[in-house]
Amino acid sequence: MNTNWLARLNAPLVLVVAVISLGVVAEGAVIVTHLRASSSSQAPAPADAQEGSKQQGVHPCNHGFYVSQAAHAKKGGGYVKQVAQSDLGKNGDCSAPLPAPASGTKSNSNAGEADDQ
Repeated sequence: MNTNWLARLNAPLVLVVAVISLGVVAEGAVIVTHLRASSSSQAPAPADAQEGSKQQGVHPCNHGFYVSQAAHAKKGGGYVKQVAQSDLGKNGDCSAPLPAPASGTKSNSNAGEADDQ
């Protein structure tokens, strides 16, 4: 009786394993085909485009660059707000330095207290 149960279970189990194996092999073939196609279709970047990205760094030269620099300066939320409301970088020129914090700006510790009132 024990052998009969094993024989009935064995045939469907072999079928399930075969279907799963075929799926894995097919998925592997799709991945390999995709990788080959994407690697052969990539053209090398022009030399002058690579030099321009090295000069500007990660950030594009715009207003967001200045706001990011103000946030990384860790001078408080008021300072970041001051820079965000300015016109720095809106003309595409990032040569101007960050401004000094205005005397009326609040730091992070004071900003939380002002919001609670």
